[in-house]
Amino acid sequence: MMSAMDEKPTQKWAESRTEPEILRETRSEGPDGPVIELQLRASEDLFQFQGHFPGEPILPGVAQLDWVARLSARYLGCGDHIGKLGQLKFSKLITAGEELTLRLAYDTKKNRISFSYRDGTEICSSGYLVLARE
Repeated sequence: MMSAMDEKPTQKWAESRTEPEILRETRSEGPDGPVIELQLRASEDLFQFQGHFPGEPILPGVAQLDWVARLSARYLGCGDHIGKLGQLKFSKLITAGEELTLRLAYDTKKNRISFSYRDGTEICSSGYLVLARE
């Protein structure tokens, strides 16, 4: 029986799509800084789904954190060097093809990004990243 580790990737990471499709963005100002909600689609053809897991692809937690860091830097204009992670909770699997809402709130004083991924009203994962001072 083959395991996911035995399966050969069909694409190289550098040549693959690694970010979600952004369907809509909504910007606002929170009490501590800017907030953005991104409606996104975790397309089946993303590299992160290769081999994780065959027949029932799920989005790895590390990919979710990568998207938080990259999309925060792009949409909120904050740094992208992560100093620390906190209060990470992964409560619902994110599967290939799902549409989600990613909420990013930047606390400018604490240099911290709070995030949550939601599938409708259900939270899939949440936590925060403290950005390193450059």
